[in-house]
Amino acid sequence: MMFDRRVLLAVLNLLAAADAVTNYQAQGKHGAVVSEVAECSDIGLSMLKKGGTAADAMIATSLCVGTIAAYHSGIGGGGFMIIRSQKKDGPGYEMIDFRETMPAAGNETMYLANATSQLYGGLSAGVPGELRGWEALHKAHGKLPWKSLFEPAIKLALDGYNVNADLAAAINPTSYPFLVSDPLWAETYAPHGTPLVENQRAKRKRYAKTLEKIANHGADAFYTGAIAERTAAAAQQSGGIMTTADLANYTVINRVPANITYRGKYRIFSTVAPSSGSIVLSILKTFEGYNGSAQLTDPAINDTTHELIQATRFGYAVRQNFGDPAFTANVTTIEQESLTEQAAELFRSKIDNITHPINYYGLTEFTSLEEHGTSHLAVADQYGNAISLTTTVNFFWGSRVMTEDGIILNDEMDDFSSPGSVNGFGFPASPINFVRPFKRPQSSISSSIVEDLDSREFVMATGSAGGSRIITATLQHLYHHLDQGYDALQCTHASRWHDQLTGLTYFELPYPNLGLPGFSNATIANLVARGYNATYEDSTGSTAHVIVKKDGVFQAANDPRKSAGGPAAY
Repeated sequence: MMFDRRVLLAVLNLLAAADAVTNYQAQGKHGAVVSEVAECSDIGLSMLKKGGTAADAMIATSLCVGTIAAYHSGIGGGGFMIIRSQKKDGPGYEMIDFRETMPAAGNETMYLANATSQLYGGLSAGVPGELRGWEALHKAHGKLPWKSLFEPAIKLALDGYNVNADLAAAINPTSYPFLVSDPLWAETYAPHGTPLVENQRAKRKRYAKTLEKIANHGADAFYTGAIAERTAAAAQQSGGIMTTADLANYTVINRVPANITYRGKYRIFSTVAPSSGSIVLSILKTFEGYNGSAQLTDPAINDTTHELIQATRFGYAVRQNFGDPAFTANVTTIEQESLTEQAAELFRSKIDNITHPINYYGLTEFTSLEEHGTSHLAVADQYGNAISLTTTVNFFWGSRVMTEDGIILNDEMDDFSSPGSVNGFGFPASPINFVRPFKRPQSSISSSIVEDLDSREFVMATGSAGGSRIITATLQHLYHHLDQGYDALQCTHASRWHDQLTGLTYFELPYPNLGLPGFSNATIANLVARGYNATYEDSTGSTAHVIVKKDGVFQAANDPRKSAGGPAAY
């Protein structure tokens, strides 16, 4: 059904495709912002124009995205960010882990009796980390007043905003009947008894009041006091175990990002466990041993694509070892070892001209990689600072629990594994991702920043939304820019493949109205001859944004796979 709709759109919009593509990129010398909501990118840019830093712009942009695109982000969720901060002696890099945590009363068998309780309802909700993440970012790198960063989002929530195409698609009463039947949800999304449609106005007055309190009193207003009491009550009334103590005790974790040198030209920084940036870096370190410069018209592109997919398969196998470092022994050591030249040489020694069964790559257990409701944002400023952030409430509309304060709680606990479960190939669930109190589940988030190896100048910030496809989408952006020389717009419009050791390799269909050419049929045929089980998919699998800097000019490009997105630069 999705395929038919896309094909119809392609026919109707083919003549306008060239004009549409030009709207996906912005350029400027002073700074750039990119997100999945164009007006939110503009809000972030306005903070840069006021003299704010990348941190200020990121918080304001994230607040806006969480207000409008509430179906997959917001203060009821969490995520990861990687930060580049310019200092007198050169840039520094840090990672803030603001991933949701399992409440104190959680245990590894809690979802066995009712599997759907891990998908929606209060038991699926983890302790949100979003606001503590922004708080840590602002304290370390912000310049503008905290309150001022909230004002644009408060105004949108109070006065209203137009329902864009992406939000209209998410307001689906067939899939999500609670949007109409539950008074708290209907107040925003079906105020007149029927679901809002594209270009109608939505207002989130309860949420606006909540943001006002947090703007005036800081993140503590969310984690303690009346808002915390109502948050815990909402979770418990829908079957959850979150308490006010869980909220009060939540803390972010500052981690050291992973990094590799690449091609003797670049240093790439990315997020570490329990996220998956190290997997992207491991794949690239393996792929570094091959010539990646082949363009689409070069016959060598067939070998290049095969080599990159094979490196990816070994990367996904390594990922089974990367759980929350606080609960998993030797994670940091294993991560570091996976990024060495010795590991890359070992993987390359096993790559030949064909593909192999999935157990060939070292997979012995499976891990949950299916986050869905993610949102990626990137910001770079004129001072040399940059941030790549990915935030999520997991599935669309999270746990489907809204508090009296208009906060949509995540269902991030679905990312944990349970004992006794197996995947379609008989692999057991990995114990490193079993539930423990206060534990953070694994994530595919792979937010990354690149610098020039010699000058240490900013080169690129990228990341992706899209669950398990985050890893391969981020990987391909880095490959397209660093190996093939693509600019930001070319990166976001390149058709993608995806392989995560399931026995299937996915290739994106063409969508001319989005400026997406589709993956080369000749290359797919070549891979099938090598033993790949190829299948096609539509363009909704992942949405990845990118900012690159070349010759002193920032290029920001949003992913056309989200129609409401837009970059901003000046």
